[in-house]
Amino acid sequence: MLFFTFTKKLSTSFAPMKWVVAVFSIFIMLPLLAQQEQEDTTKVSDKAIEQLKYKQQPGLALAASKIFFSDKRYSISGFGEFNYIPFQTGLSSELGDLELYYSGLYRFATFFGYRLTDKIIWNSEFQIELIHDRLEEVDYEIVIEAFFDFIVKDYFKARVGFFPLTIGYVNNNDEPVMFYSVNRSDVERMIIPSTWIEFGAMFYGNITDDLNYALGVTQGLNSESYLSGTWIRQGREIRLDVPQSISLNPQLNYTGIKNWTLSTSGYFGNSGQGNIVEMNGQESTIRGNILLGSAYAKYDKKNFRFVTVGTYGQLNDTDKIFFQTQESQGAGQVIGSEVYGCLFEAGYNILPHFQKTEKPHKKTKFFDSEEQKLMIFGRYERLNTHQSIHPSLVSFNRIENDLDIYTVGIKYNTKENIVFKANYRNIRNRFEGDHSPIKHLAEFGFGFIF
Repeated sequence: MLFFTFTKKLSTSFAPMKWVVAVFSIFIMLPLLAQQEQEDTTKVSDKAIEQLKYKQQPGLALAASKIFFSDKRYSISGFGEFNYIPFQTGLSSELGDLELYYSGLYRFATFFGYRLTDKIIWNSEFQIELIHDRLEEVDYEIVIEAFFDFIVKDYFKARVGFFPLTIGYVNNNDEPVMFYSVNRSDVERMIIPSTWIEFGAMFYGNITDDLNYALGVTQGLNSESYLSGTWIRQGREIRLDVPQSISLNPQLNYTGIKNWTLSTSGYFGNSGQGNIVEMNGQESTIRGNILLGSAYAKYDKKNFRFVTVGTYGQLNDTDKIFFQTQESQGAGQVIGSEVYGCLFEAGYNILPHFQKTEKPHKKTKFFDSEEQKLMIFGRYERLNTHQSIHPSLVSFNRIENDLDIYTVGIKYNTKENIVFKANYRNIRNRFEGDHSPIKHLAEFGFGFIF
C-alpha cells in the first residue's frame, strides 16, 4: 500500500510528500490532458455526482467501481467512516498497526474516474485517515490508488498501476456499507493484511458466465518492516525504486450455484528485497518467501447472508528476518513461519418482520423506507499468527495472537448507502505470554458511500 504515516513517537520527514504530490499530480493530469485533446460527444449533466448503480467491477468495491457503470465520461465517488471504541484500553504499538487497537478512526476517500475511450478507463483514489488511541498516539495516513483499465475482450482485461489485490473477501469489499462489523475482521487484518494495495499489473476476465479469473503481477512486500503481532501486514509499501522481487496474485470466482459465490485466491512471492543480513559472522541473503492462500464462500438470499473465510500462510527465512528487524527496528521480531485464520459470519434483516405490509414510501437524502435494513449478526474467528515458529526463535519474547474472537452486533442502513453500526467483541488469547489486556470491546461506527 502506498501510504505515509506520521506519529508523535517518530521523527517526521516530509521528503516522501514530494513523491506523493508528484505521483498523484501526474496520475490526475493524464486523464485531464486527454480530455483536452478530444471532443466529448457525450452530453454531460451539470450535476457532478450521479447515483451509484451498486455494481462491482472485479477487484473493486462499490464506490470504486462507479466509473465502469457510469453514463458519463467521468465519475466522482467515495466513502467515509467514523469509528469509536469507548472502552478501549491502551496497548503497545509493538502490536504493529494502530488500526488494530485504536480508540477513534476517521477515514475519508474520494475516487475520480475518467473514460478516455470505451476501452481505456482511468480510476484514482485519494484517501486521508486519522487514527488515535487513549495514550494520545496519533497516526495520519495518506493512501493513493491510481490505475488504468484496458477493456480488450470480455475474457481478457488488464489493470495497470496502484490497485487492490484480489485476495480474501474484505480486500475488495472494504467500504463500510459492505461488511457488518464496525471494523474489518481480525482474520483479514492480521493474516490477510486488508486493505492491501500494490503496484503492478492485473489481468482478468470471464472464462464462462459463471466463472471468472484474475492474475496480478505486483511488487513484493518488504520484510524489514514486519512485526510479530501482525505477521506480514507492515510489509505493505510502495518502493519508488526498481523492485527487487515480483509477486503473483491469482484468483478464481464461481457463481454457478444459486445464491452462492465461491472464491479462491493466493499470493506468492518473496519479501527480502535483495537485502543481506549478517548471522554468526557470515552474510546471508534474505528471501522471505511468502505463500498465502485464501478462500471464501458467500450465501446471499433475501434477508439472510452467510460468509465464511479461511486462510493459511507460510513465510521462510524468519530466523534471518529476526536479525534484519533487530538492525532496522532496534528489536528483533519473531515472525510466525506458519499462520492460519478462519471465520464464520451470519446476518439477518429483521426489519421486514416489524413493518406494515402497506406503508407509504418515504424518501429523503438520508432515509429511504424501501432501502432501510436492520441486520443482526454474529461472527466467530479463529486465528494464530504463530502456528509454527523457527526452532532458533522459540525462546525469544514475542507478541503472539492465538485468538478466539466472538462478535455480535447490529447494522442499520437508513438507506442503501448510509449505515450505523454497533457491536461487542470478546477476545481470548490462548498464548500464555498474552501482551494484550483487551478482553471485551464495545465498538460504534458510522459510514457512507456516494
